Amino acid sequence: MVELERQRAHAMLRSPEVVIFALMSIGEKANELDIMKTESGHLVEICEDNLIVGTDVAGGAVVLTSPNYQLLQAANYGHDDQLRLYQEFVLMVYPAMFMSQNVFTQFMVELGWQRSQCISLFRSYLDSSADVTGRGGLSFQEFMLWSAALEPHTTHGGVPAEIRCRYIFRYFDSNRDGKLEYVEFKELVGATRAARQLPGDALSLARDADLCLRQLGMQPNSQLPLADFLRGVGDLLLRGTSSLLRSPRSIAGYIMDLHARENDINQSNTPSASKVPATPTEVAVTTGSTFIDMARHSAAIAHRARPNAADHCLASYTVVLRRNQPVEIQRLSGFDEDAASSSTTRLISGPSRSYEMLNSTSLPSEALAAVHYFASSIEKPVQKRNSVSGTIQKPAWSWVSPAEETSLGSMLLKLAVAVLPICASEPRLLRIQSPVYILGDLHGNLTALLELERVLWPSEAGLWPRVLILGDYVDRGQFGTELVAWLFASKLQRPDAILLLRGNHETRDIQKMFTFYNECVAKYGEVEGVRIWNAINNVFDVLPLAAVVDDKVFCCHGGIPPPWVCPLITAIEKIPTPLPKPAEQSSLAWELLWNDPVRQGKITASLALELSANEGFAANAKRGTGHVFDSAALDRFLAANLLSHVVRAHEMYNHGFMCQMHGRLISVFSSSHYCGGKNDAGAVLIDAGKLRMIKVSVD
Repeated sequence: MVELERQRAHAMLRSPEVVIFALMSIGEKANELDIMKTESGHLVEICEDNLIVGTDVAGGAVVLTSPNYQLLQAANYGHDDQLRLYQEFVLMVYPAMFMSQNVFTQFMVELGWQRSQCISLFRSYLDSSADVTGRGGLSFQEFMLWSAALEPHTTHGGVPAEIRCRYIFRYFDSNRDGKLEYVEFKELVGATRAARQLPGDALSLARDADLCLRQLGMQPNSQLPLADFLRGVGDLLLRGTSSLLRSPRSIAGYIMDLHARENDINQSNTPSASKVPATPTEVAVTTGSTFIDMARHSAAIAHRARPNAADHCLASYTVVLRRNQPVEIQRLSGFDEDAASSSTTRLISGPSRSYEMLNSTSLPSEALAAVHYFASSIEKPVQKRNSVSGTIQKPAWSWVSPAEETSLGSMLLKLAVAVLPICASEPRLLRIQSPVYILGDLHGNLTALLELERVLWPSEAGLWPRVLILGDYVDRGQFGTELVAWLFASKLQRPDAILLLRGNHETRDIQKMFTFYNECVAKYGEVEGVRIWNAINNVFDVLPLAAVVDDKVFCCHGGIPPPWVCPLITAIEKIPTPLPKPAEQSSLAWELLWNDPVRQGKITASLALELSANEGFAANAKRGTGHVFDSAALDRFLAANLLSHVVRAHEMYNHGFMCQMHGRLISVFSSSHYCGGKNDAGAVLIDAGKLRMIKVSVD
């Protein structure tokens, strides 16, 4: 207490909480007089401008050049992310202002770190140059910047990479002397080799460490200062640092999930439930550790076991089937009076989205009917005044008159406008459950799509399984607009069952190089055709880029991305939307759209060397963009993300599919007779823990 009085007298006390702590420790109760003795001019008021880093707060354009801002941008930490992080920080450290090592350890374990790692993590967290008072605790800004550096999706390049490397250096600098001893440096080298799934034997570690030191102009067994370490990383003498110090899960995403679950729990409890601890009974302070609102965390953990446990509800309409071959839906019908009680009738008497989308006069139903009509060979009677004068034979894949084609164009424009908000609301990385059919490239091949529909999920019978399509809907085939009409109409009718990913042909530049742009103009005219083409591409701009089935099977159009672009697949969730120019807006999106597996028979000596030097990735010479990857890269990707398989499209195979890389990579291609060839249409069914290949021969 004497020391506190001395600091208060010399205006060295910056917060009144420490006075309250001291009085509590000797059993006395703080009163207003004790607090008022600390002059207000000496206190620090924490406002949003003191916390948030961004162009919309103090600093403006100046902050754009700051390293902290660039790191937060690389981690996609926006205004709301920072506020949520601060809210959680306050709850964890309350009533203190800094985070102790015990509280830090508890939080890191919740994120999935091993407890044995937490001492080194905390050491890397503390910047020795900033912690001049030796307080041994973390301020909020230190906590936020370090969290941004550890995010799985934070890009490892430029200023953010240098900041990350400084944290990595401190993580391995166990004695905090600003230099890596030879033993510490070998531990770092071992971690980089483990990240690349290379052997970690003592001989290999010593060889790599000595080689790096010699290339830096240093003697083996030398100490490695921070500046030389940064130079070695920058000159690519030390590879693999991009995979080091990555959180097992997104910190911002974890806190967002915590808050979402907490909101769900609070809504189901009494309105008086309070989030912020207000009484001593809500906060238990133990030796060096704070446990905040344990009831809140217990409820959140219990809720975590059933994240999608939403209540079921009664559908508003019954489905009446006609006994044809195949079975067809005759109509949607309301409940008969004697089939539902009056109390039930009141529940289902409101407006129904099913009726709006599935009713025969709805826009999606009319569009699907038009597509099937276009694909059918029929006789159409010719009407002359009040009599029938002969018939017109309509061949399959044609219209009787230009007006019919124009009508579909009009519907297509409306479909694109209607489906846009549905696709835009979906996450960039879909997480779905089996059973699910997976289709690959279609490329305007309406014939193949309708045949797949007929044999796999006959919609006329109401059998609507989940279908995931991996992109490349247009170009090369002549029925791109009709195929897109089918996709958009089906998506409107069954948004949770028809799932569309983006392919590399769902971009404007590619379509102008190939056929889809000209197809729209040829069918619908210079003005209306361009308008329809733009409306369709507005939807393509917001399509998801990848999906995970049963948390085990990763699906995308092209292939897996390099670890320096995407350390963990959670990075995909942060890709911006809309994405009209993916090549310029997101290197991760571009990799997902364009990458290919390397073909074993095509590996030259120079390609093998490039693959070995770049963690299993090399330039994709065949396509002139993106990368190719080998089986070692695939194995690392699967292990890092706890996955078992990858399903992708992007390449044609005669059987419609190809199983590669020890059966863990499956390529699927669903456009039969592609470009006049003789290949079959392929599909993959994921069900009951198995991936089953399906080959459909389309005559």
